[in-house]
Amino acid sequence: MAQQDATVLLDEDHNAVMRLFEQYKAAHDGNRQEVLASQICQELLVHMQIEEEIFYPAFQAATGDMALLKDAQKEHAEAREMIAKIQADRKNAKLMLELEDAILHHVNDEREKMFPEARKAQGMDLMALADQLEARKSELMEDHPA
Repeated sequence: MAQQDATVLLDEDHNAVMRLFEQYKAAHDGNRQEVLASQICQELLVHMQIEEEIFYPAFQAATGDMALLKDAQKEHAEAREMIAKIQADRKNAKLMLELEDAILHHVNDEREKMFPEARKAQGMDLMALADQLEARKSELMEDHPA
């Protein structure tokens, strides 16, 4: 059972991925960078999936804010394109930096726009959503261990 609401849980994922990007940039060993690139891609794919399956539909139902939702989905699609390129070329540091920039922009959008709106929305049970997000993330991580 989640001890925090869905926005905090999702933001912890954001922070964890940003720490991985920092480790990636600090790593001077090509093999270590490849491992971190794979881990970052996996974490992001799982995170995006749980947002799209659970958080975004609940957000849409509670707020009706299609503009924010469409923007977030567009950013996810762009991130998936970059991830596919990285998975084909895990030694490409330039792609990793582009992905980091895109993710940082997306995280800031969620933190500054979507999450505050979600917290204010009537009918959005952020604690129950956190439980659902945690359970689904566990399932997905089991299916695709890093």
